[in-house]
Amino acid sequence: MKKIIATTMTCSMLAGASVALTGCSLFFWKKKEDASLVPFSTIPSSAYQSFVKNWDNKAQPVLCALIRSQADWNYWFQPATTMRSQRALTPSEEYFETRQLLLATRVIQAPDAAERSQIFSADKVTMRNGVLKLEYRFVKPVSGATYQVKDFLLVEIPKERYTTGPVEFIENGSKVCQIAR
Repeated sequence: MKKIIATTMTCSMLAGASVALTGCSLFFWKKKEDASLVPFSTIPSSAYQSFVKNWDNKAQPVLCALIRSQADWNYWFQPATTMRSQRALTPSEEYFETRQLLLATRVIQAPDAAERSQIFSADKVTMRNGVLKLEYRFVKPVSGATYQVKDFLLVEIPKERYTTGPVEFIENGSKVCQIAR
């Protein structure tokens, strides 16, 4: 009987110590979250019935913009009024009270349906030393189309904390644009 009690007590203490150590390791050695990461979401280029305005894409292959208001949106985008759709032409003024948009756009060979979702993909948005950075990947389409289109990456971020300092656009690891604010 004494042996059973001793064995039970030993096992109980070992199990308790194991649980305590596991809990401590989760609590004390937990990897800290990266405070420089900015929450973001990507808005599909088909979300609004608008097109990016024209620019000299030979002199500037990537057009980058920070859109903080409906006036900014109207400067960079033109409505596609000939299209019949239920989609909005522009985000509402209320939308820009709490959010802002980062825009990276290129003139590219028209992608096929399979390539469409893989042209632009946002990796992360960070804020370090007063510099807001959008890092994204661009994959050039190989569809064989004989015409070109303007395609873009539109990334939404909160407005409240990210209002001053330069904005850098990093495409495939290389800086392609910088906007001073």
